[in-house]
Formats: sequence, structure tokens, C-alpha cells
Amino acid sequence: MTFEMRDGWAREPVSITGADYVEPSATRLLMPGQRVSHLFPRNVMTEYTLQRVTDRVWWVSRQFYNALFYVGNDGVLLLDVPLGSATAILKAVREVTGLPVTAVCYSHFHADHVGGARELQELLGYPLRVIASEHTAAWMESFGSDLPLPTDVVQWPDGIAEFEGTELRLRGLPRPGHSPDHCVWLLPQQRVGHSADLINIDQLPFGGLAGQEPVVLFLANLRFARDLDFDWFSGGHGNVGEKSDFDFYLRYLDEVAALVREECPRPDATPDLSQTDYLDDLDEAARDRLLRELDNHFGFYLRGRAIAGIEQPGQAGGNPFLAGAVGEWAAARARAVEEAVPRIMDRLRPRYGRMYNFEDAQAINVRLMAMAIQPTLPNR
Repeated sequence: MTFEMRDGWAREPVSITGADYVEPSATRLLMPGQRVSHLFPRNVMTEYTLQRVTDRVWWVSRQFYNALFYVGNDGVLLLDVPLGSATAILKAVREVTGLPVTAVCYSHFHADHVGGARELQELLGYPLRVIASEHTAAWMESFGSDLPLPTDVVQWPDGIAEFEGTELRLRGLPRPGHSPDHCVWLLPQQRVGHSADLINIDQLPFGGLAGQEPVVLFLANLRFARDLDFDWFSGGHGNVGEKSDFDFYLRYLDEVAALVREECPRPDATPDLSQTDYLDDLDEAARDRLLRELDNHFGFYLRGRAIAGIEQPGQAGGNPFLAGAVGEWAAARARAVEEAVPRIMDRLRPRYGRMYNFEDAQAINVRLMAMAIQPTLPNR
């Protein structure tokens, strides 16, 4: 189906890197600074979007999920097969070559990015070569995955597989946060990198920062990936990208963190949580009630104050660190963050408001960053 932009649709968002938007092409290479135009409506209205990236690498996007494929002399290597995309990706490959798909590389073990491999293998009718890191392989085995299992397990964090004489290099992220096997895969001879759920190319960060945990280590992973040797990058979502996308992310997240510190500064004093908070004010009768009704120290934190009559049952909300003085302090910090988020959004909006994913996702991200840099039990 031919894609036609309609006047009534939302305008093209402002590029985070000032990119020049061009029509996608299965034959014409992207030039530095170019991105595929109108990607959001294309993902809604068309089966897939296909763009040639290098002489042997193509990028394909379907319903907001991206994959790469490398065309060798005898077969095709896929980097990821998102759920529901197998048929579309095979069609995209057939636009380029009649060679068979013979191998797939898993970016990480999350089924939304690799779960189409089972359908792909069924469509092809023969077993695929499956390349994955040893962390991905261990995770799939532990969970009893029903997806095609790795046949080629690559050493973590810096191993190499080969596909028809070309190198496929694994670079494990130094602080895996989105998943224990979060990594970057490189095709060094093509100068192309791929890592799903690390960065949304030509977009503001995904809502919830794509589940990066802890958020404070996200910057280290971005810096690590940016400094790898590539010209073009696929992030699993968003457009086709370059190092400039990483530079933008790092500047943007630094700016958000600076606004958080200004609008919701870290307090000078933080209360400590210890058994003293529970025991010091209890007489012998109250301590006796605890011993009669509890059989472990976790219950002591979680329900002990209620049993001893200090607070109402359920007041801690099932979290032992939200009870008593510490709970009151944590609630006050949460309120301070909630009050600061609209102010921070107002300060970000003049520069970033016309960028993809601002109104829908950045309030969530600001809140996450604000809570991440607040002092807590593990990050004092």
C-alpha cells in the first residue's frame, strides 16, 4: 500500500537532533543526519516500513518495533523478530533478496522483541540458527522458554559470532538495567549497532525510561553504547539513528536531573530506619505481644507497630519502610516530587514540547528521575 500523509494528521514532531526527514527507500542509502519521515503514521497505517542503511543492512519497522537484517552471499541474518512481525519481516526481506533467512540474533530475552522467532521458524519450515549471549541463553533455559533456543551462544560481555565471514560482536552493557542480558550487538564491517530498549531513536525517552533499573545507572549505559564503533544505530523502537541521538539523550537527562535538584532539592537530613524505631518505646507487655503474634523479623517491620498498638493495621501499605517516622518522611518527599513535576514540565516544554513523546511520557520520566535521586535506604 502506498503511504500518503494527510493534512488532518498531527504534524511531524520536531527531531531531537535536527534531522532531515526523507521518504523511506529499500534501495537508497540514508545520508548522515537523515531520518525516515512520518514514522508514527506509517507504523499505524502500513504493514511495515523498510529503509536501506548500508550496502548489506536494512532496517524494518512494524507497529513501533524495529529489526535489522543483513544480506550475505548465501542467506540472511535477522537481528530480532518482534512479536507479530514475522510475516511482515519476511515480506520486507523479499523486497530486497530471494536468499533464505538462515539465522536470527536475539538482542535480549524479552518476547516483544524476539517472540516472533517461533512463528518465523514455522513459516520457513526449517530450523534457524539462533545467536544469543550466554546471559540470554541462561535466562531462556531457566524460564523454560518455548521460543527457538540459542544454537550459537556468545561469551559475555565481549564475544564474537560470525555470519558468512562477517563479524557479529556482542558488547554487554556495563550496568544492565532493562534486563540482565541487556547489550549492544555490532556489525563492525557495516558500522551498524543494535540494542533494543536502550534508546528510542529520534524521540524523547520512552515512558518509564524503558524499565531501566536503577535509573541512576542509565547514563553509564548510554555513554558506553555511544562510545562504541558505529555510524548507524537501531534501538528497537523509533527511527534509524546515529551517535547524535545518544548525545541528545545524555544532555536531556542531565537537564532533567538538574531541574529536579533545583525544584525538589535533596534534603539535608534523612531519618534512619532501625529496630530502635520499633523497640525503644515498647514496654515488656508490648514486646510480649510481638513475640506471641510474629515468627520472623520481616513481620516485625511490616506489622509490628500495628500489633504493638502504635499505628493502625495496614498503615504502612504493605511496605515496612513506609511505617512510622521514616514513612512520614518518605511520604513528604513523594509529595514534594509530585508538586515539582508540573513545574519541571513547564520549564521543559518551551524547548522539548513539540518532540515525540513529550506530553505522554516525560512527566512519568521526571517523576522516576526525581524519586531515583532522593535519599533512600539503598542510595544514601
